[in-house]
Amino acid sequence: MAFIYKWIEGRQNLEEYCQKRFNDKPHFCETIGKVGYEGAKIRLIYKRKADGGYAEMYLLYMPHPKGTVYWISDIETMSYEDIRLDKTAILRQ
Repeated sequence: MAFIYKWIEGRQNLEEYCQKRFNDKPHFCETIGKVGYEGAKIRLIYKRKADGGYAEMYLLYMPHPKGTVYWISDIETMSYEDIRLDKTAILRQ
């Protein structure tokens, strides 16, 4: 099964995206969440920045016939710098 994914920085950006995309709010149990009826899952992962601080990042992913990712664990291990280069990521302004 293939997945599509999106990195989202910050809880406010996550909630705005979920409202627009799924017309729903994300629901969490600790660091794992879900949203909508399409099987979308969310993971909260703190990523270390170059300055030594941490960024609150949310990895939203779901199964999709045109997905390009087969192992979510490969995406989870991306560095903050790699995420910033990802054109689909929603980052803080």
